[in-house]
Amino acid sequence: MAFLYSHKFRKITLTLILLWGLFSFYLINKESWLIVSLMFLLSLLGLAFIYLETSVIFLLLLLSFTSAYAFYIFLFQFSLPSWLVMLGILIVFGYLFTYTEQKIGILGNKRLIYLVVFSLLILEVFLALSYFLINPISQSLIITAISYLFVGFCYTVLAKHTDNRFITYILMTALVTVSILLGSHWGGLV
Repeated sequence: MAFLYSHKFRKITLTLILLWGLFSFYLINKESWLIVSLMFLLSLLGLAFIYLETSVIFLLLLLSFTSAYAFYIFLFQFSLPSWLVMLGILIVFGYLFTYTEQKIGILGNKRLIYLVVFSLLILEVFLALSYFLINPISQSLIITAISYLFVGFCYTVLAKHTDNRFITYILMTALVTVSILLGSHWGGLV
């Protein structure tokens, strides 16, 4: 597990996850140049944050969105086997959560338990949302909101920072999730 703490390996892995998500986003949204341009600019900003090793929350949210979107595309558009998508989710989000825990500075023996719990939580939310007839962008935004809740838990409960309260993260996640569900076009994946 020492390779997870290597700065060079971390930068390369996060860059590959970002490029993979951006390529998947571009592959499906080629016609919508405005959305692709916006995603490209956000990815450039994310790439700068990866190599400067700053803004952990922004990176986690960006990588969560692009990764979840890529997994939905591979599941629905390319009919990748669901067990392979589920394994990919556990690996990618497990690594993203490990990165977040390292950058926030969480120590202790229960880190692995929280890592497994939150990876499984993301997987369960992913699978539950795959039954909803909303587009993958909305589904990915909900996954991103759940990842934000994870950051709030790590920051306020596990790292014991007192400048913020966990209820703030819960309310923000609930507000964003309800807004996305109410504002989404229901009835198709397009």
